[in-house]
Amino acid sequence: MYNFAVGIPTINRADLLNEALAIYAKCWPSLTIYILDNGNQNIVTQSPKQIVLKSSTNMGVAASWNFLAEKSFSEGFLRVLMLNDDIILDRDEHELHLRLNKYSDHELILQDGTWCSFILPKVVYDMVGPFDEDFYPAYFEDNDYEYRIKLDEHCEVQIDSVLNPTTYRNSMTIQKDPTLNKDFQANQDRYVRKWGGKPSYEWYKKPFQGRYE
Repeated sequence: MYNFAVGIPTINRADLLNEALAIYAKCWPSLTIYILDNGNQNIVTQSPKQIVLKSSTNMGVAASWNFLAEKSFSEGFLRVLMLNDDIILDRDEHELHLRLNKYSDHELILQDGTWCSFILPKVVYDMVGPFDEDFYPAYFEDNDYEYRIKLDEHCEVQIDSVLNPTTYRNSMTIQKDPTLNKDFQANQDRYVRKWGGKPSYEWYKKPFQGRYE
């Protein structure tokens, strides 16, 4: 059996998340879902397996992913399916188990597109390390992690369309609060300093290549 929990960080789209949770209660009756609420929202759970965890401040995407991963792994799960709060992945849990069983513990599984839906194994997290929380509040933490996996000879990124959202709504959090995107340029600049180029144009093999931030 493919052993995983689900992790969903959220800050201001409880309206969309509540819609998704109603669907997940039906298609994922056995899956534990950890929801990290960074925005003190009115989240309506639909099952005892949907567990809301509160943060007093906005932890940002990277720290939220780290928190949800470590929570899942501490509860004995070997992998975590990380989802955005503005998408819906309406797949039967048995279908997910069958499709994902072919992958090893050294492979991060990504949907065909953005990082709005991905499977993170504990083995990859332990070997590559946590997400870089200095990319705050959002953007480039996913590019950073994917490049770090590429630099690790033991881990890989695999693409599987089974993780493609059945309902895809892009950047709805930013649409509601554009100020959450105010540090995009600063995060991009930090990424270039860290890896020598923008995503797909990196050339450093070690972060900052002997340079200080």
